[in-house]
Amino acid sequence: MKKKILFLILLITILTGCTSLQGKSIDQLLPILLDRKNNLYNTVFDGYKYYIPAGVKFTDKEEYNAILLDENNQTYYLYIDVISFYNEEALEYTVNEDAYYSKQFSYQDKDGYLEITKVGSKDDYFIEYMYNYGKIEAYVKEKNIEDVLIQASSILSSLQFNRTVLETIIGNRVLDYEEETYDVMKPKGEVVTESYLDYEEKYGTYEGYTRRETDEDQIEILED
Repeated sequence: MKKKILFLILLITILTGCTSLQGKSIDQLLPILLDRKNNLYNTVFDGYKYYIPAGVKFTDKEEYNAILLDENNQTYYLYIDVISFYNEEALEYTVNEDAYYSKQFSYQDKDGYLEITKVGSKDDYFIEYMYNYGKIEAYVKEKNIEDVLIQASSILSSLQFNRTVLETIIGNRVLDYEEETYDVMKPKGEVVTESYLDYEEKYGTYEGYTRRETDEDQIEILED
């Protein structure tokens, strides 16, 4: 019962907050979205965990990549950069002057960048949102940019790592990992379409949406 009440409070807070965000610019949105304290998690893997908000469904995973889908059939491609976290690497990003939006930022002592580029001549945009050693990519219509940023911010800001577990997974293989390239975490700019097609070819597409049933026993509130 206690968890039900806490979950309802969180849901009401998110819905109320989203209403107050309407009409704000991206520069105004980011600090509001990332300053929200999200201590929930409902998705746990070896060495890291994060929170998938209500209305978003986990559909597939391969290594540190995952595909998420919301109830509007909007696809999110999530990448977790456990190697950079493990090595405590600093974020390197160059602002793209030709992008619809491009900015590096730091909130809650965590670094990130947001780059949004227009795709072709239609009303299509490609979002690359990197924060807290996680990255979300999505193809969206301009009218849906704000909604995607809200959901993506909730996921990325909730990401938490367990260094002890990662030590057992990565520690003995760190040299092997360092020989690999992790270009997925870097902005793609003009080659975004190729990246998307490559990903779709590898993972396939997900048709339809089934609302995610929350496992209350899996949701926990962490200590501050």
